Amino acid sequence: MDNFPAPTAIGRPAWQAPATHFSASFGRLSALQVFAVATLVHVLVWTVLPTLLLKNGSIDILEGLSWGHEWQMGYQKDPPLWPWITEAITAWPSQSLWACYLASQLCVATVFLATWQLGRRMTTDLEALIGALLLEGVYYFNYPTPEFNDIVLQMPFAALFGWLLHRALTDNRLADWFLAGLFAGLGLASRYSMGAYIIPMALFVLLHPQARRRLAQPGPWLLLLTAFLVFLPHMLWMYQSGFISISYVAMRAPAAEASASYALELLSFLGSQLAALVPMLALSAMLWRWRSAEPAPQSDMRSFNRAYLATLALGPMAFSIGLSIVTQRPPRNMWAAPLFCFAGLLAATVIRPVLTGQRLRSFARAWVVVLLIPASVFALTLLLRPMIPDNEPRTHFPGRQFAAEVTNRWRKEMGHHLKYVIGDTWIAGNAAFYSADRPSTLFVHGGFSGSPWITPEKLKESGAVLVWDVRHAGPDIPPNLAGMFPKAVLQPKITVHQNLSTYELGVAYLLPEGTAVGEARTQDVATDAVR
Repeated sequence: MDNFPAPTAIGRPAWQAPATHFSASFGRLSALQVFAVATLVHVLVWTVLPTLLLKNGSIDILEGLSWGHEWQMGYQKDPPLWPWITEAITAWPSQSLWACYLASQLCVATVFLATWQLGRRMTTDLEALIGALLLEGVYYFNYPTPEFNDIVLQMPFAALFGWLLHRALTDNRLADWFLAGLFAGLGLASRYSMGAYIIPMALFVLLHPQARRRLAQPGPWLLLLTAFLVFLPHMLWMYQSGFISISYVAMRAPAAEASASYALELLSFLGSQLAALVPMLALSAMLWRWRSAEPAPQSDMRSFNRAYLATLALGPMAFSIGLSIVTQRPPRNMWAAPLFCFAGLLAATVIRPVLTGQRLRSFARAWVVVLLIPASVFALTLLLRPMIPDNEPRTHFPGRQFAAEVTNRWRKEMGHHLKYVIGDTWIAGNAAFYSADRPSTLFVHGGFSGSPWITPEKLKESGAVLVWDVRHAGPDIPPNLAGMFPKAVLQPKITVHQNLSTYELGVAYLLPEGTAVGEARTQDVATDAVR
């Protein structure tokens, strides 16, 4: 009736040989055990290294913490899920960020798992394993992942959506339709680029004759309803905020001034994506079937799987490039990171690899090298850069020391806890997160509309600390801060040291108005600043 084979026939096509070489190549480990060991090794390497070597939060993590601390339904740049999770997982470790590094790797491990599971439905366990392991060779799944952000968080939801939608279409269980809709909605609540998966797969369902028949049944509509309800609260926030997050995306990817300029930027983007896939392609070449293989017997299920996987693996990038061409807005390189979740599985099924014992052993050794090279570069960079004066990475910034000085000064002068910090994302984010008072943050680039949890009235009541980098903005209150807060009172700068680097941070006070503390301190603080 549905023109789909029985579910038990999906995972083991008769035309493919069983993985008889596997035990001989990898001892007595099964495909599942090798997958589990490889995934665990990846998670451990990329969790332990940043935990040991990163001395300070990255800018994305600090931004997420500043937002998540306020528990809004949306933020100037993003939907709410990433800030919420970032805040939640750092609350228990008490300002330790190892949980963020672990969360990033669990996201990547989930992509590996979804790829493995989808592959097992389409091909043999061994080829599914190869498809999952090839993802280690995609740049976006290793070196940048310690910076837990919305890009990393979207990855597992996109991968789970792709796997479960295939189960829903082929097995037609309502539970799978519901879960596919849930992960689609959560993906959108993580990052809008989840639409680059949803729209191509919606077109696939509409255009593929076997998939289209499901539209006469309740499953697809349950998926749409679930995704809509999950994303609805943020949609209402978007409307109420005047679509501020959409405006930010447009600002980050401005339209090119000339067609030639756009073409060059698009070519640069495509070149960067190809470079990100080079290790994966090198691994794939090791298993390539250089001589023509016997053609595989055709079947409706094989044809469906091939079309489904091609759409899932290539559709998100094709959609993103098409949208870029239509709008003439060059995409940013890192925006492509969540679009490669199924690149490894596509490669494994296209090359129909030769899986002899010798090739598998060579592949295993090469996979370890591909794992270790970016990890080694990551470690060496963080170990060697601090040895060069004033060349430390941001993740070595002495944020705790700086925040403690800001907080202690404020408490001493004002006699109460610090409630608000104002400045740019990096300096204010450090002061806010590492402060014992965990004040709310107003990022100056977004103003009050970007930080609606802070109002002028609240600042008048409680006061605030303004902070900036003296090296970049000078010792005086920067014009953008002075324009917004003309009553701010300049304070002595804060100097902090880390290894061979020295940091000078500017400080100003926005004093409480109409309170005994504020009135009593205004003259004293101004006099001290003059001295």
